Amino acid sequence: MAEVPNSQEFIRADLVLLAMGFLGPEADLLKQAGVDTTRTSAIQTSNSSYTTSVPGVFAAGDCRRGQSLVVWGINEGRQAAREIDQYLMGGTYLPMSGGILETQAALSASLASALSTNSQSNSSVTAQS
Repeated sequence: MAEVPNSQEFIRADLVLLAMGFLGPEADLLKQAGVDTTRTSAIQTSNSSYTTSVPGVFAAGDCRRGQSLVVWGINEGRQAAREIDQYLMGGTYLPMSGGILETQAALSASLASALSTNSQSNSSVTAQS
């Protein structure tokens, strides 16, 4: 590789996050936040979840599993987004590996909405008769 003359570009930013998984997660930041780590310095999560030891803090990709393929990072990012949506909204319609699985809260909300709409439709029919 050779340097290309006059190819530098400067972009003003308040914060720059470097996505370099091979360096590992930032230990000082994790310690300040109280996030548990593994013996290999990855962020500790349960085996079946992206939640960390701090409620409302999630981890996915290289910071969780160590240096790996980008496709694993993409997949974990999507699964973590689903879990975060579930945490914040109480339900989710985001796809999961293999398709869409509606959570109980999301199903309950859909059912309540459908019943409400159906009930309103029946009321307007009765009122017009």
